[in-house]
Amino acid sequence: MRMTTRKMGGFTILEILLALLLITLAVSIITVSFSKLNSSQVLDKSTDLIISIMDEARSLTLSSKDDTQYGVYLGESQIVLFKGSMYSALEPSNVTTDINHLVGMRNIVLSGGGASVVFKRLTGNTDEAGVFEVFLRSSPTTFRTITIRATGVVESN
Repeated sequence: MRMTTRKMGGFTILEILLALLLITLAVSIITVSFSKLNSSQVLDKSTDLIISIMDEARSLTLSSKDDTQYGVYLGESQIVLFKGSMYSALEPSNVTTDINHLVGMRNIVLSGGGASVVFKRLTGNTDEAGVFEVFLRSSPTTFRTITIRATGVVESN
């Protein structure tokens, strides 16, 4: 009598666990990469939005819309475009824009102190030149620096 052994096809529990471990590791790496990419995009888009609003205030001033000058007020999580030479929180013509909740503004250092930048008619210059940072709240060491030149030009470094 001859006994034949028949091999069963399939995987051992160890092989299945190893495959699941590799899949989990790959998914984790991909998720972290996309999360960092998304955070970077949020920071870049928020920085661009802030610069755009500041450029709009300068442009409105240069075009002498409503025969006045315009400025921006920098809050921790919002930027306010306002009419006139001084920011007033109660002014109904203010246009408030909230920046993404993942991002904040900090280290606002402007000539003369304060958190407002007002542009001068005819030239677009400002007496409130300076810098401030736009940062990721989840990673405060990740930030962009926005520079406001005396000429009124606003740029990001």
